[in-house]
Amino acid sequence: MGKPRIEEYLRIICSIIIDEMNQVYNGYDKEQLKEAADENFNELDLTVLMGYPFRHNARYTGNENKSKKSNYKGNYDLFIKTRGFKIEVKFLKNWRSEADTLAASKNWKPFLKDFNWLMNEIDTKGKGKVAFVIGWFNCVEYFSSMLQLGTGNGAYPIADENKICFFPFLMRQASPTKTRDLKYNYAYAYKELTVNPIGNHADIFNCMFLGSPDDKFHFAIYY
Repeated sequence: MGKPRIEEYLRIICSIIIDEMNQVYNGYDKEQLKEAADENFNELDLTVLMGYPFRHNARYTGNENKSKKSNYKGNYDLFIKTRGFKIEVKFLKNWRSEADTLAASKNWKPFLKDFNWLMNEIDTKGKGKVAFVIGWFNCVEYFSSMLQLGTGNGAYPIADENKICFFPFLMRQASPTKTRDLKYNYAYAYKELTVNPIGNHADIFNCMFLGSPDDKFHFAIYY
């Protein structure tokens, strides 16, 4: 019997985090959850939560990756030494920036960079050892409120096919599809989905969406 793959670990870990979030934020309405997402939680918090089950085997490499002296160069935040796992983590929110100014949805370019990193790692025989994990509080009506998925400016532009192909757990509510017409398809939750990005990569990869309408937190795991 082979060793567990990275997605097997991450499914368990992310499910536990969702359960913990449900307990911590029990009774919070959407507005209270938005405030908690903005004021009480950040990307480092999420990375630490994901690394905690690995205890001393987890190395948090986010700052090291920016150093020329680092042995952990790469586009990832978490390295599990005993397994050789590389995990990139992103936390989505759309409330306020660190400068305390109103922030729109996250810019697409850093996410595309992470997807390209994942695809390149998989192309070089990293399948089962690398993952890109996105986490967010279930506190806004539209997923596109947290991530720029449109073709241009405006409150609800036409959805960009080059972007939404990375999110197979979203379903269209209208045609032509505007970003506000993209809804979670909870029937696909906890199932292995195929991601087939538009581009030159020969290999497709997989995705798993974790969460339910009543959960306080959601995840998308790419591997």
